[in-house]
Amino acid sequence: MTVLLAIAAVIATIAVFFIYMTLAINANANRDDLVDAAPPIADNTPVFMRALHGAAGESPTRGNHVEVLFNGDQIFPAMIEAVRGATETVHFSTYAWWKGTDVPDTFANLFCETARRGVTVRVVVDSEGSESMSKTLIDRMRDAGCHIEVFRTVHWDTWTRYNRRTHRRLLIVDGKLGFTGGVGIADEWSGNAESPEHWRDTHARIRGPAVASLQAAFADNWNKATTELLLNSRDYPPLDEAGGMEASVVVSTPANGSSPAQRTMASLIAGSTRTLHITNAYFVPTPAFAKNLCDASRRGVDVKVIVPGPHHDMPIVRNASWHSWPKLLAAGVRIFEYQPTMIHCKTLVADGEVSLVGSINFDPRSFALNLECGVVVADKGVAADMERAFEADLSQSREIDLAMVKSRGIFSKARDASLYWIRAQL
Repeated sequence: MTVLLAIAAVIATIAVFFIYMTLAINANANRDDLVDAAPPIADNTPVFMRALHGAAGESPTRGNHVEVLFNGDQIFPAMIEAVRGATETVHFSTYAWWKGTDVPDTFANLFCETARRGVTVRVVVDSEGSESMSKTLIDRMRDAGCHIEVFRTVHWDTWTRYNRRTHRRLLIVDGKLGFTGGVGIADEWSGNAESPEHWRDTHARIRGPAVASLQAAFADNWNKATTELLLNSRDYPPLDEAGGMEASVVVSTPANGSSPAQRTMASLIAGSTRTLHITNAYFVPTPAFAKNLCDASRRGVDVKVIVPGPHHDMPIVRNASWHSWPKLLAAGVRIFEYQPTMIHCKTLVADGEVSLVGSINFDPRSFALNLECGVVVADKGVAADMERAFEADLSQSREIDLAMVKSRGIFSKARDASLYWIRAQL
């Protein structure tokens, strides 16, 4: 009986903590950041980018070149080419490094070869997202001279921090060439989204002054994983202008209150005046963000959202997302489910002028828990590339209407509402 009571006490304690954490996280992520006369993005982009600095905390830089890459067939060759050209350092961080026979081995071998020729290779993998990563690969890379750290494993004295993951996807080569976006190191990201086994995703390759902020995001990950500060001058080389694009890197580390990721998303929604095209793998808007999207639609903005459909890798997130849709659809927001495969992008295009690419999901976990990174680019050429990709994805998506949502059964609606309540822990 004593043992049963002890077990019951432990379970009750865990349940109370889970409920407390959910309520606390929801309180932060549900903050309705009131926007005071946001500068319109359309035809006034420079003013908006200056204002974004005040909201997100990262100063926009000029002189960058940003290229958007789509799916593994474009993304992985570009990353591999960059690493093979490294002469000083390779800094890599990912949330997802899974078991597999192709992509995981390719990158492990690549990092081994790079370290053996004298390049400093530092790798950070998240302990939760990369739980299935082969330990053999880790040992192989360490034996080759790579410095590998696992971000926030569970220990008795640090378990309260375990819920705060690093979700950033970062690759910085020689401190001068950077990548960020949505892909992970797994076979699911290979190919060209041609089948359910090959996911749809978007990444960005960045040159110019903005790379310094990507390096800072990696240095933050490395410091949290090791307590070591990266201060070697070779990690922070002078960065020449590489183009004419203005960009702001969002380095988000949630604490109390709203995070830079959350404030950036709120700013882009508030600043849109014509179009707001969102693609997001885990779209679970809080009541505050649902209101922001509804307000944008009611002021005449064409708001379209693409989310995963039948191939969603986390069906419970899909269910939680459905709970927020009646209000959005009633306000004129249009929602589409992508049909061919899992769509894992985290992108936004506002007014055909400003784009966001990164790891930031449209949910409380990204806004109030995870370490995230993204890049906001003020360039009509990049926006045009993003819009073409959005239209192509839209052509392969099924639109959801209000009648479809209302026709769902009572059980489905109750399940969706329950999952929506614990959305921060999904």
